[in-house]
Amino acid sequence: MRKEQRETILSETGKFLVDIAKLVFGGVILAGIMKYESVNSALLYGIGGAAVAACFISGLILLTLSKR
Repeated sequence: MRKEQRETILSETGKFLVDIAKLVFGGVILAGIMKYESVNSALLYGIGGAAVAACFISGLILLTLSKR
């Protein structure tokens, strides 16, 4: 794979993961506002926060690797 292709793939994948993190964050906030009775708030925020952190950190790592 050429260097330019590798950089493009890493950059676009990084941007995608950062966008996913933003969407999950928004979904967690909206689900928390709705306050359904069957949803455990601690579990919602815990899993949502872990998913946001994992996607965001992975995206930043890929964006950093694409710049090298």
